[in-house]
Amino acid sequence: MKDKNKLELSTALWKYGKDWVYSITYDEALSDLYKYVIPTHDRLGIPGHVEVVSGHIGKIRNLGASSFNGMKHMDRDELLDVMSRGWGVGCHSWSHVMVMQNPERELLQAKKELERVIGRRVTIYTAPGNNHNLTPEVINKAKEYGYIAGMSITDDLNYPDAGDLFWINRVPLHERMSDVYHSTFDAYRRIHQARKYKGWIIDYAHCPLEKAVHDYKDCTDEHHRERLETVVDEGKYDCWFANPDDVVDYRYLRKHAKIIECPGTWGKYKIIIEGLPEQVICREMTFVLKCAYTPEALIISVDGKIVSAFPAGGLSIQGSCICFTAPVKDGSEIVIRRKADRE
Repeated sequence: MKDKNKLELSTALWKYGKDWVYSITYDEALSDLYKYVIPTHDRLGIPGHVEVVSGHIGKIRNLGASSFNGMKHMDRDELLDVMSRGWGVGCHSWSHVMVMQNPERELLQAKKELERVIGRRVTIYTAPGNNHNLTPEVINKAKEYGYIAGMSITDDLNYPDAGDLFWINRVPLHERMSDVYHSTFDAYRRIHQARKYKGWIIDYAHCPLEKAVHDYKDCTDEHHRERLETVVDEGKYDCWFANPDDVVDYRYLRKHAKIIECPGTWGKYKIIIEGLPEQVICREMTFVLKCAYTPEALIISVDGKIVSAFPAGGLSIQGSCICFTAPVKDGSEIVIRRKADRE
């Protein structure tokens, strides 16, 4: 940078300046996740996300011809426990049927009951069964009832600036799939694509056990461990291992936040946030500062509080860049000062 005093401030594509994102979800929120899945997450430090059938919290599963009938759904204490470990919770309808048969029960009542049980807002709807429960009619009802995102069963990457958060893709983490094109387990599935396109992978499973309950609906504990260990090994420097709730919040916050440089004052900026859904819970933003200074040479404050800055960690951020993360609101003020100016 030719002008040492020139500053360029922008929002990071992903939180903490990471290049790509990995999440994993578990439909039905079964208590047997404690056997193998949760210990693996604890060991590797990756948060998960459970999709709760709200009308069956704490009950023995008995839904149609489900392969998981006879297994227990998590109760309130178990849901609160996984949340204390950094996990998120999504709504998987009231009774795992076709949602438009009774959208008020399957979407609204389900959401309210789940929020009552866990004591916090639920913002993600996860389609039960298949994508027939994520039609435009279902999405319109989900928006009306206060959801801000919807998760599908679609084997694809989520691209960083894709506008539609009501069709979030999830990659089946199963032993094999056979609907149209036969495929089998792959520990590296979509990792290189995510790195190339700076995308977000969400894996989808049910309850990996020593033997998969159903090859088309789950993987084994061995393959589950292999997948998570592979993701950690491949992404240890440049991946944000994230609870999907936090990623959705970050996507909305980044979309609605604008950085305004205050004229006539070096290093002073204002954040304008317009149209942000009030359901967004986590309002922390990562900023990228392109400059000729090291983090040690600057004092950066957000709304009067000094924040920690670090060299940009994402491999895609080139040049001399500094990252910092802080909670923001409409009207937040960022002030960047040189330490030398105080000496």
